[in-house]
Amino acid sequence: MSTTTTTKNTQFTVRPDVLDTSTINSLNLEQGAVVYDKDTKELKTNDGSQWKAIGHDEETLRAKFQGYYGMLSSFYFGGVATETELVEADVDTWVDVLIDTDTNGLFDNRPTSMIEAQSNGHTGDGSTGNPVIFNLEGLTQTTFANFRASMSFLPLEDEGQLEARLLFNRHTGTSPSSDFSIEEVSLSMQNGADIDYATEPMLSFFIGDTIDTNGVNDAGKCRFQIKSNVLGTVKMKALTWYINK
Repeated sequence: MSTTTTTKNTQFTVRPDVLDTSTINSLNLEQGAVVYDKDTKELKTNDGSQWKAIGHDEETLRAKFQGYYGMLSSFYFGGVATETELVEADVDTWVDVLIDTDTNGLFDNRPTSMIEAQSNGHTGDGSTGNPVIFNLEGLTQTTFANFRASMSFLPLEDEGQLEARLLFNRHTGTSPSSDFSIEEVSLSMQNGADIDYATEPMLSFFIGDTIDTNGVNDAGKCRFQIKSNVLGTVKMKALTWYINK
């Protein structure tokens, strides 16, 4: 004897309540309850003690796990790049570069955890003696990042070489506690002096246990520096950090 099972078309019409965050937080804590938070764009469930996110839309997921922080000079807005003149005392020495970020040139698309930790992604205005220092607060040891500088260099002497680095400051309580750097040779200027050599140094790094988030206002930081073996002019167009958690 055979049994035939007929499956009918099924339409699911049950949907969670759509509420704002403050209303959700005022609800009774009932295990298994499901709501949609229209403020955070998350589907949330209750475990009897708190509300937890169980789903995200594509944009929310992107914001949680990846992003970038860009600082563009007026070069990209009809103006000119920010210039740093290297004098004798600067030759063969690591120096901070100047960058005057255009009023329309700051793009803060850092991951959510970074924005929640620090509303401003950097300190310093990029002027002499006040370099741009990027804050890594909000990042953990599952994070890696790429940094890119868009720039050019006009040497005043032949056979020049330009190096670039990110200089990292560790958070408190680390051993060792001294600063460290990631470096590269960005330009070998074999065609001689008085040529504007374009370059885009790209430096990759991961968030280790000395530059991750150790606490409120206690995380690693980094800044961009260059070193040249000849006199010349640095023309800084942009600084960009690409972050992946």
